[in-house]
Amino acid sequence: MKKGGRGGSATQKAGEAFENKTLENLLASFQKNGFVVDSILKGGQNPRALFLKNEAGKLVDIFLQAAVHTHFFKPRGINSDDYFSAKLRPDTAIFSHSANTLTIIEKKQQTGAGSVAEKLQTCDYKMQYYTTLCKPIGVRVDLIWQLGQYFVDNKIALRSVFEYMKSKGSRHFFLEVPFEALHI
Repeated sequence: MKKGGRGGSATQKAGEAFENKTLENLLASFQKNGFVVDSILKGGQNPRALFLKNEAGKLVDIFLQAAVHTHFFKPRGINSDDYFSAKLRPDTAIFSHSANTLTIIEKKQQTGAGSVAEKLQTCDYKMQYYTTLCKPIGVRVDLIWQLGQYFVDNKIALRSVFEYMKSKGSRHFFLEVPFEALHI
């Protein structure tokens, strides 16, 4: 945090509120499309993973942050420490059994100019990271950035960043990720 400036805890609070609201909206979107929560894996009071299904038999697993490592990669014999020096913790990871796709959703929200916008430029590393882990198990990776109101308001100024992200194979959506955009 800059001395006397904004950022740090204010940015964290804005980001946390955005992450919680978008998770609620994601679950509501799944429910609207016929999915029900089959089971929940909790860590303390908070969910770490949610397992959904629909009447057609489609299964979807949703992992929050580090749970993708312990409950998706590890049971499949993938230890990220064997590949990378640090574990990335996605905001949300969605595994569709029928599409055999792991969709990583990185959520970014900020209240003013700052370094969060620069984090969008890490898209190529994040794509390489998850693709490397998924390749041995034959799972496809989709990287989506879910961006808050700051990015809506500054989309013209950030257009070169968005073009770069697209060139590296990641997509972005403002405020909500449409259900139809997910590989389910």
